[in-house]
Amino acid sequence: MRFVVVLAVLAFTASSAFAQTVTDCDRYAAHPEDPDRVGPAVETKDLQFDKAIAACEAGVKADPANARLHYLLGRLYFYDKQNEKAVNEVRLAADKGYRQAQFVFGAFINNKRPFAPTDVCLIEQYWLKSAQAGRQAARISYVRHAVQGKFAGCKVQLDKDGMQALLDSVTKDSPNYYERLYVEDLTAALKTYNPG
Repeated sequence: MRFVVVLAVLAFTASSAFAQTVTDCDRYAAHPEDPDRVGPAVETKDLQFDKAIAACEAGVKADPANARLHYLLGRLYFYDKQNEKAVNEVRLAADKGYRQAQFVFGAFINNKRPFAPTDVCLIEQYWLKSAQAGRQAARISYVRHAVQGKFAGCKVQLDKDGMQALLDSVTKDSPNYYERLYVEDLTAALKTYNPG
């Protein structure tokens, strides 16, 4: 129970810590799945790269501490095939505690994106931070990869009870039918999971 309370506090802290004024960068590049976006969602097909990159570069220059803007700039660089810059910006945002960036940086590593690190244990670290901050995709991805043995050899930071708490929080926070089915499958897999 204490773990669930900690999750709720972390999720509130993450969402309020980045609730900032909408910038041109947000207007041109807000990711639809970013739970902390402050502007209207911009689908990938609708990105106007020249205008959006210029706005986000200006935004980052004006407010270098703004993790959300670093993440958005990284998003744009990624889709514009500027992979090294994308990895650097997303990691910077992740290290500043932006939960969407933590999930995406882990995904960069997991998907073997150019210029991303290759250490699987970094995926575990970043996804766990993102999951504990309330990012649904990270909650599911962390548990899925753990029970599949992907993090074998890493410092497994959550025991079965901790992982079940992540899954319970997904079910509590999601009206999505398919997410709930997936959680049922992961819950069953977790019962037979042996990290040793």
